[in-house]
Amino acid sequence: MFTKKLLSIVAVLAALNSTAQYNFSQINNPHTHNLAASQLPSLLGDDMRTGEIHFLNPYVGFGNNFISAYDIQQLSQSGKLSNEYIDGILNKIPKEANLWAGLDMPIFNIFFNVNKKAREPFLSFGLGMRAKVDVNFTMNKDLFSLAYQGNKQFAGETVNLSPSMNFLFYNEYFLAAAGQFKILNLGKLKTITVKPAMRLRMLNGMASLSMPDSRIDMYTEPDGRYIEFNTQLEANMSSSVDTPDVESGLGDIDLKSLKASGKGLGLDLGVGVTLFENIKVHVGITDMGSINFNRNAINYTKNASYTYDGVDLNDPENTINAGSLDEIIQPDKSYNSYRMPLPTRFILSGSYQLKLKQKRKVPYYVHNMSLTYVQGFSNYLSSSRSPALNMGYAYNFKNIINTGANFTLGGLNKFMGGGHLGLRLGVIKLGFASNNLLPIVSAKAGRGTDASFYFGIYF
Repeated sequence: MFTKKLLSIVAVLAALNSTAQYNFSQINNPHTHNLAASQLPSLLGDDMRTGEIHFLNPYVGFGNNFISAYDIQQLSQSGKLSNEYIDGILNKIPKEANLWAGLDMPIFNIFFNVNKKAREPFLSFGLGMRAKVDVNFTMNKDLFSLAYQGNKQFAGETVNLSPSMNFLFYNEYFLAAAGQFKILNLGKLKTITVKPAMRLRMLNGMASLSMPDSRIDMYTEPDGRYIEFNTQLEANMSSSVDTPDVESGLGDIDLKSLKASGKGLGLDLGVGVTLFENIKVHVGITDMGSINFNRNAINYTKNASYTYDGVDLNDPENTINAGSLDEIIQPDKSYNSYRMPLPTRFILSGSYQLKLKQKRKVPYYVHNMSLTYVQGFSNYLSSSRSPALNMGYAYNFKNIINTGANFTLGGLNKFMGGGHLGLRLGVIKLGFASNNLLPIVSAKAGRGTDASFYFGIYF
């Protein structure tokens, strides 16, 4: 009964706290390319005559890779947690189950172009600030299997039972720059425009939880004579206020002491190439860098082993050694600074555009088709080792209304479909988007969703 309740709680939490991880709609919508430069730096300066100012453009999302809203509906309708239901959930869980949630809040951003005499863009700049929150939780399938079916299935094997969690909250001040350089007289290509770009970021870490090493290995002897546990754990915590202690709790919070608990630098690099005027290719590496947390830092570490070989009930002195169990559970505590890396990713994007027009001296294309590939280097924060491929289309009506749809394969949510709507009203730009609207259509697609909104002034 306890096992079924445990699995039920985990399943519900997975559905509630689990995104796209990447705001593809921002790349697909030409109206938001300056904001999208935080994801693909060489988009800086696009769709802009002289400058833009943006205020409070939130993006929020959540997602997971193993349970959907449909699974939760089935549990709710049946009213009980059956063996058949648990078997179905276990079959869906990959070797490493991941949950992710995040918030990206550009607070105040300014972008402007330095044009040549013919009003052709030459240099583009951006500066501003934003707040970023990322959290991911990783669980091994073996932990679920052990709770449900016992350890006999792992005879002769070593399995890792420890979950892992990472959390990062920081404020960012950035300076971005891009330049456009034309290479002329290239035969059939005629002209190629190359656009290198970079974003330099000063980071103020507000709070974090880092688990770079998280292993509780369990080995079951083939004949079941003994079980061996080996623990290798490292957890680091820091916050702007006094960091909560596992033993003492949160305590009183002094808001006067609220300031960054860590500092760091971040760097985004990218380059864009334009061929035949209407074919563009962008390459970028983003979120390089780290934050060093040295204020209110607490570290928990544990390296220990324990072997359980049963209890002889006829021998009253042969009991479980509680002290040995405590050795592998109770961590050692210290107060040292630690470094937390950013979730680095590689991005490759291409676009094909048709029907060039111009409005208020700003050129635009009516039809915009794009293909974007994102690859993370680890299952860490908003980065995922599962690559994502996004295909998008945007229709631009008189450069006033921009609407479109996009579909994503891979990533945490496996498959997503979303859309965007953007308006340009006088000097105002505004719109909203989601990369996954499928949960509205089908609960089986409800592994997560996201939403974003933008509001700005252009001139």
